[in-house]
Amino acid sequence: MITDQHNTFRQLLNQKNPRTSRRGHFWITGERVQLNEKTYQRGPMFVDWEMPVQVTQPYPIVLIHGGLLQSTEWMDTPDGRPGWAERLVEAGYPVFVVDRPGHGRSHTHPDIVGPVGTPFSYEDGRHVFFPPEDAAIQTQWPFAEDDEAAMDSFIAPFGPLPADLATSQEMDTKRLCQLLDKIGPAILMTHSASGPLGWSVADRRPTLVKAIVTVEPMGPPFAYTHGLGSLDWGLTAIPVNYQPQRTSAEEVKHADPATLQIPAMKGLPIAVVSGEASAFARFSPLIVDFLINAGAAAEALHLPDYGILGNGHGLIYETNSDEALQPVLHWLNNKINDRSTPDTTNTEDIPVSRESTMFVTYYHDGTTWFDRDYYVQKHLPLVKDAWKEYGLIEATALFQSENTAGKGVICTCICKFRNEAAMHSIFNLPETVAVMEDITNFTDIVPSQYFAMPR
Repeated sequence: MITDQHNTFRQLLNQKNPRTSRRGHFWITGERVQLNEKTYQRGPMFVDWEMPVQVTQPYPIVLIHGGLLQSTEWMDTPDGRPGWAERLVEAGYPVFVVDRPGHGRSHTHPDIVGPVGTPFSYEDGRHVFFPPEDAAIQTQWPFAEDDEAAMDSFIAPFGPLPADLATSQEMDTKRLCQLLDKIGPAILMTHSASGPLGWSVADRRPTLVKAIVTVEPMGPPFAYTHGLGSLDWGLTAIPVNYQPQRTSAEEVKHADPATLQIPAMKGLPIAVVSGEASAFARFSPLIVDFLINAGAAAEALHLPDYGILGNGHGLIYETNSDEALQPVLHWLNNKINDRSTPDTTNTEDIPVSRESTMFVTYYHDGTTWFDRDYYVQKHLPLVKDAWKEYGLIEATALFQSENTAGKGVICTCICKFRNEAAMHSIFNLPETVAVMEDITNFTDIVPSQYFAMPR
């Protein structure tokens, strides 16, 4: 029995491909406080960072975990696959993953930070992430409901929140602002109860927040969430700067919604991501409307609209998490127009590539066909042979799902070129005609393309 367990674990480790990247960690420090004639530090924040050897994106992404959790929710999935953090690094982004104060490695003590709330139960986990009433449509959860060992591992990283939501959000906001002051302009990516932090940090650091991707954010506006608290200021529990100015939460709550402008959010690109089977999807349109009214360039990324079905609240680590990330990457590529060289964040001099990347994605709707063996053995080598003399550095295929019976992404071909001119030159080549004609030999899908082009 023990030998079998060892072999299974070794097999899991061997599934991880070797990687080359730059990585490290640092602390965002908290305030010194006095207690019983001794000095302590209140609410430090641990930051793990990873960057590709060659950065191809203009801004880093700060990943902010949800309530009661920790940074590990971005790092891998319950079934052992790479999480969004690794996929974002593969897409060329520097990534900073935080443990919010009082969570994970960011240690806490109630005498210093304040009282904590109730712990997160197994029953809470099932209710939030895979409720039985949604089982018929939530088809992407990564383990069976009766898999108790998997459930144990899933619940393990959850801990209590500070009892006071406003206190927690204020401390988190301060540390995240300190982080941006250190690393420079960035994209914020939030999940669930960290959603309000995107709004509060953007309000306090409008020049440093370049976009926000919020996955299944806490809401709707002014809502009370049992066990967490109330969003008294609209989408946050702490004050934000409205125009005209509002001096109290009651004043905000009773104001004409059309007057709740937030100057710091004017024109800020925001994507609100939701899954088909999640209860959060029912109120995400209200969040989008509130943000648009505030002045943001907000829009919904509802995964079923992209043929990505069966997701619940934990879509960032469900079985089709790679598929779920594709609309986000596409949105970021379209919305982040300032392709300036990214800040190297005071860690070390990191080379910035002038490479350009073309992503060719094959989506299926349940009626299409795709011959994976032909694609790998014949089409991909054809692509490499056709374009290598014209600036192609490498072409790799990322298969997003083994199941081609449903809807969603089958695979994405990632073609890296030495520069933007080389990438665009291929469209005028006779060799490209052969590449395009070969597509019909392995699929009836017309692929979609998008580009990442640093300037």
